[in-house]
Amino acid sequence: MSEQNVRDLFQLSTEIEGVAMTISGLGNQFDNNGSDTLTPSAMKSVLYGLQIHLERIAEDLEKIEKGAS
Repeated sequence: MSEQNVRDLFQLSTEIEGVAMTISGLGNQFDNNGSDTLTPSAMKSVLYGLQIHLERIAEDLEKIEKGAS
């Protein structure tokens, strides 16, 4: 595996961790304490942002895979 691929995989791993943390934060929206909840519009924006981010990560993984073969 080339140094570029290792760096790319590290960056993707970090991005995936960020997405996981965001999802964890979204889970806090369902806590019963009722403080600091997102509006439906804000929740829709967050989910759209996660969708775009995950699609870009998938595209980056495809590029790495094609480069490795």
